[in-house]
Amino acid sequence: MKRILGLLALLALSTVPAMAQLDNSPKFEVGGGFNYRNYGTQFQENTNEIGWFATADYNLNKWLGIDADFDGGYAHPFHVDTHQYTFLFGPQIYPIGHHKITPFGHALFGGSHFNFPDAQFTDTAFAFALGAGVDWSLTHNIAFRLGEIDYEQERNFRGGSVGNPIQNSFKARVGVIVRF
Repeated sequence: MKRILGLLALLALSTVPAMAQLDNSPKFEVGGGFNYRNYGTQFQENTNEIGWFATADYNLNKWLGIDADFDGGYAHPFHVDTHQYTFLFGPQIYPIGHHKITPFGHALFGGSHFNFPDAQFTDTAFAFALGAGVDWSLTHNIAFRLGEIDYEQERNFRGGSVGNPIQNSFKARVGVIVRF
């Protein structure tokens, strides 16, 4: 009985290299595209920002990667130019791996930077985003980001302290992803 179990274990272990060869998940992904953000506080109407995003993902295996995410958004609420940039990092999960249709989810943490060019005033603070999306593979190396939706929270302007609200945002994205 021990010999049979040992033989079965040896056979099972011998298939691991073959299974690894079947995993055609990319090791590295970079991309970018269009970013829409809607943010607001309890004291202000929601503001719409139009901008860009850039992302880089190092995949540890077929279902887990480390994501670096950057974006910029531009708006003109109350006739004041505003620029907002976020830089977020964290795990990105591919629940079914990389296929023709590749869903993903992530939890990202980092910072948000607001810039008011006319007033020469800036503020940088903690931010995080929780979201999910879907990529559609056009070729082995090129994918189209069909959509990504994120809930994002920023703590700019001492957000969360007495009298200063937290900024709550929702982001929507489409773009192109290049896989290596």
